[in-house]
Amino acid sequence: MRSRALPLALVTFTLMASMVLVLSIDRIQKATEAGFSQSVSGVDLIIGPKSGSIEMVLYTVFHLGQPINNVTMKTMNEIESSPDIDWLVPIALGDSHKGFRVVATNLPDYFEHMRYGGDLPILFAEGDASSKISAAIVGSTAAEKLGYKVGAELFITHGSGNAIEKSHDDFAFQISGVLAQTGTPIDQAIFVNLRGYELVHLGWQSGTKVFGVNNVNIESLPDHALDPKTVTAAFVGLKSKFKIFPFIREINKFPTEPISAIIPGVALAELWSIVGLVESAFNLLSWMIILICLIAIVTLTIASLDSRKREMTILRANGASLFYLARLVIFESLVIGLTAVSGAVLFVTIATSFAEHQLSSMLGIKLQTSFLSLDELIVFGIILGAGLLSSLIPAAFVYRRNLHQGLS
Repeated sequence: MRSRALPLALVTFTLMASMVLVLSIDRIQKATEAGFSQSVSGVDLIIGPKSGSIEMVLYTVFHLGQPINNVTMKTMNEIESSPDIDWLVPIALGDSHKGFRVVATNLPDYFEHMRYGGDLPILFAEGDASSKISAAIVGSTAAEKLGYKVGAELFITHGSGNAIEKSHDDFAFQISGVLAQTGTPIDQAIFVNLRGYELVHLGWQSGTKVFGVNNVNIESLPDHALDPKTVTAAFVGLKSKFKIFPFIREINKFPTEPISAIIPGVALAELWSIVGLVESAFNLLSWMIILICLIAIVTLTIASLDSRKREMTILRANGASLFYLARLVIFESLVIGLTAVSGAVLFVTIATSFAEHQLSSMLGIKLQTSFLSLDELIVFGIILGAGLLSSLIPAAFVYRRNLHQGLS
């Protein structure tokens, strides 16, 4: 094997790379799906404007994309008064702060009812959820990157993503709390009081700033002046799980406004059914590459037998049996397979660690990964078994070759 180090190294590296591809796709897909499904818990329904379920869960839970419409607060109040509703927390989206999405909501209620990772409460690393009109809560990742602490002030910006416009620099929110890390998109968000969010938009009409609110005496405003007129969506908890589907039908037929209700878990299942098609295509391609690599190993071994004819003949002349020579060929394939597996484990560990960091930074999703799972061990066993079976072909060539043929 040392005398044929370069071709064997290339074949081993190719087999290792194909295994890395197979296992990385499978590991990242499973871990990401688990992270996505744990991003929101304890929510029975999400109510918002008429739209697709996947679209709604993306902009409400994962803060991706832009809502196409709003729902009037009058409609939300009517829904909240339903005897089937246990709690309702509205949210308003559309603004940002230095690249982080701003979520306006009823601060104490949001952190009281929202859960993640099954049934884990959202905890504070510092401060608490104040009900003051100027209160702001910062996610762990946003606080770390921006260097924010409790007591710091911030101004939000009108618009988000590519639609960022002017800053609401006439009213400062004061940070009352910093959240502990959750490994969800919550870490990437900044939460402000819904009434404070309404205040900064008081002087805006049709996306244009008409007057500033820095000279407005907030105390002199009537109570209803800062009541939100519209919101983006609302998270809802029902008193009974058996009421979910009848309640969805009622919402979808709401008489005064076109709105819809979705079940977050069902929407995520739809999302992964779409992603699964792409994953299957990648997995098929990866297994085809592995098959090609195994064929290359067989081809290389058979091609090398001609150059090793005299070597095999000398071994046989010194008493080596045909089974001994066949075992040499099989052992060679086993060494290649074990080397490729060892390298694949190392590369997959590095790849998933990198993906974990990237997804955590970009989407706020924390991957739950293990060193080696049972499924991955099965994949390694299949590849090693296929490699050993494929080595039987050149081993059979060795077995059939007689001593006189070699001496001639």
